[in-house]
Parts: sequence; C-alpha cells; structure tokens
Amino acid sequence: MSSDQTPSGTFSDPPALTLWNRVREREEWTDEERQHILDDLFPEDHNVVHYVKRFAALLILSTTIAAFGLVANSAAVVIGAMLVAPLMTPMLALAASLVYGEMRRFMGSVALIVVGTGAAIVVGWLVAFFASGSLTATALDSEILARTSPSLLDLGIAIAAGLAGGYVLTHKGSGSSLPGVAIAVALVPPLATVGVTLNLGSTDLASGALLLYTTNLIAIVLSASVVMMASGFVPDHVRLIAKGRFGVRLLPWAVALLVVAVPLAVHTQAVIREEAFTRVVTQSVAEWDPRASLLDVSTELSTGRSTVEVTVATTSDSKRPAWELAKLIADKEGVDVDVEVTFQTAESDASSTS
Repeated sequence: MSSDQTPSGTFSDPPALTLWNRVREREEWTDEERQHILDDLFPEDHNVVHYVKRFAALLILSTTIAAFGLVANSAAVVIGAMLVAPLMTPMLALAASLVYGEMRRFMGSVALIVVGTGAAIVVGWLVAFFASGSLTATALDSEILARTSPSLLDLGIAIAAGLAGGYVLTHKGSGSSLPGVAIAVALVPPLATVGVTLNLGSTDLASGALLLYTTNLIAIVLSASVVMMASGFVPDHVRLIAKGRFGVRLLPWAVALLVVAVPLAVHTQAVIREEAFTRVVTQSVAEWDPRASLLDVSTELSTGRSTVEVTVATTSDSKRPAWELAKLIADKEGVDVDVEVTFQTAESDASSTS
C-alpha cells in the first residue's frame, strides 16, 4: 500500500501548511549554530577587548551623528544614526541571558548597557555644547520635540521591534532584517536628546526622552525573551531547567513595563484631549470669521483656564473682536478660555502697463 493511501484504499491529503503551522514551526538548531550566535552576543576571552572597542566607537559615532541631526533638525541624519547604533546587540544579549539563566552574562550585558547609556548622554550634551547655536529650550526643533513626549504608540512600536529582533536572532537567514529593526525602534536618538536638552537646561524634556529610551529597552528585552523561549533557539534541556524560573526572571521586567506604561497612558490621553480641543478651536475660527484664513494655532488645555493663541490673515476692514471667538470656544467646550488673536492684514496691489 502506498504511503499516501489510507487503510480503506483512498488517498489522504497532505497536511495543510496553514498560517498556524507556520507560526508553530521551529528552527532546527545544532549546538554549533547556537554557540556561534551566543559567541556573537557574549564575546569571551580575547574577543572581549575587540568587542568593547567596536561598541564604544560605534556608540560615540552614532550618538554624535544623532545629536548633530537633532540640532540641525534633519530626519535623514537621525535615521542614519540609528543604522550605526550598536545598542540593539547588548539588549538581545540581555534577553538571551534571561532565557538561558546565565547570571554572569546577564550582569555583563547590564553593565554594558548602563555604561553605553551614560556615554551616549554625555556625547549628546557635548555636541549641544559646541554646536547648538541659537537653539534654546523654548524654541526646539521638531526632531527633538518628537522624542520628548512618548505615548502608548511608542510602547507598541518597541514591543513589535523586540519581537522582530528575537525573530531575526532565532531564525537563520533573517540577519539582514536587523538594520530595519534598529530603525523602527529609536535607541540612540532619545539618549542624544537627553544630552541636548540637559545642556539647554530643560530637565522636563530630558526626562521625557529618557522615558522613551527606558520604554524601548524594557519592551525589547521582554518581548525578545519571549520569542527566544518559544522558538527552538533554546535547547530542550536548558528550556526544561529554566521553565520553572523563566516566569520569575521575566516578572520584574513585566512589572517595569506596566510601570512605564502608566505615564505613557496619561500622556496619550492628554494628547488626544489637546488634539480634540485644537479641532474645536479651528472650527470656532471658521464660524467666528468665515473670511479669515487660519495661519497658526497654539492651545494649552488645563483644568482651570485654557489658553488659545491664533494667527489669522484677514482684510483690515473685517477684523472681528477676540471676545467673540473666546465665547464660541467656551460655549463649545464648557471651559473658561483666554484667547489672543494676531491679525495679519491680507492686502494686495496690482498694476499693468499699456
């Protein structure tokens, strides 16, 4: 009887390669392949000095590039710094040491990340000291501000990046995808932002950028650890030994993730309320003076009295009083509001020659 036939003589279909089967499919690793990956993550003996020198050089260069990009408000330069940044490797090493249960390598990875984090902040501060120019804490560029107010969206990106990093590490042939993971989750730019904003004397913005980096670090280590444990990267005998302790080792990281999620959730809610309030202001300006063109709007929503600053272009004979706009906004939102209107007169002159 053919192997494709059932006892009744009929032919059976081959197992369907469903999406679930693809997800469950584990890589087949040899001990030599595992050891090769671990040697790259945890250099030993004479390789340690070479690894540390390379890590320090790339960290200083990538942070310098990122800081210059932030000061110059260049997104392309900042993205280039993400490609050079070496911090993803020790974070994946930290995740691997958790799943393997190796405390010595865990402490070595932690020490490297801590020293690298401090060094990156110092480099960012030095670049701002020598090259900040007219940059001030009250007039920051968008590239800097974008990294000082993290939200739950950033947490989601970090978790996905950690999953991707763990997948790249535990699936042979996916190594070329790691630069994309490095770009997706910003590690060096937030640290450069911390240094730049500290140099400008803005501790609030620096703490926001540090929160973004901390969120990325925790989420990457936690999610990458889960992928490594679920894949075939960890040998069966190690996985069986670590099975009872794996949850205990990851519990502090899960708690830390929940802790950082609280301020992220608070900020996300504040951003949503601020955007909704800005939309109300925009609609109110259109009702207040349909002939006026809204050029700029700035809002500050608070529990007491909110502040609105708008700039409109209008003709000199059609300026409406600001109190009418304030009343419209207050009626819509049910809050007290201070409104300041800046008028830019829209006038034109034309002539022709015969």
